[in-house]
Amino acid sequence: MSRPEDLATSDLDVELEAACGELRRYRSRQDDATAELMLAWIDALLDEWNRRANLF
Repeated sequence: MSRPEDLATSDLDVELEAACGELRRYRSRQDDATAELMLAWIDALLDEWNRRANLF
C-alpha cells in the first residue's frame, strides 16, 4: 500500500527522471546554456519535493 507522501510526490518522481535525462542529453551535446536551465528546473522540482515532504 502506498504511503500518502509517496502519492504526493509521484508526479515529481516522473518529472525529475525526465529532467535528469534531458540534462544528460544537453551536457553530451555541450549545450551549456540549456544544461544550466535544466539544473534550475531540477532545483525547483527538488524544492517542491521538500515542500510537500514537510506536509506529512
